[in-house]
Amino acid sequence: MTWFVASLVMSIRIKSGVQFELPVYENFVLMEGESSDVALKKAIAIGKKEELINDDLELDGLPARMCFEGIRKLINVSNPEPLDLDGDQPVSGTELTYSQYLIQGEEALKSLVNGDEVELKYIE
Repeated sequence: MTWFVASLVMSIRIKSGVQFELPVYENFVLMEGESSDVALKKAIAIGKKEELINDDLELDGLPARMCFEGIRKLINVSNPEPLDLDGDQPVSGTELTYSQYLIQGEEALKSLVNGDEVELKYIE
């Protein structure tokens, strides 16, 4: 079996009325599957289940709900040597996912590392 991590994109939407900003969460879920197709189906099922669990939220004092928007990416995990790259169970040091950005300058890089707000271009 291969291990995967899926990035589930979830949003919070008010139940009625016009909404100009959407709070969005990207949840990373670890799963095992015989193939990427199987893992993708499992990830979609998890996202749809999350919608049902979080149906009684509020956003700015208005009734809201959590919505599953889709799977942004599905990645095979990468185990460190000497383990099998993606067949063995994940251990400490296993890379679960990655993101690639373009940012402008050293100060923006420092802000990103510090967890501060920064303007960037998300590559993938």
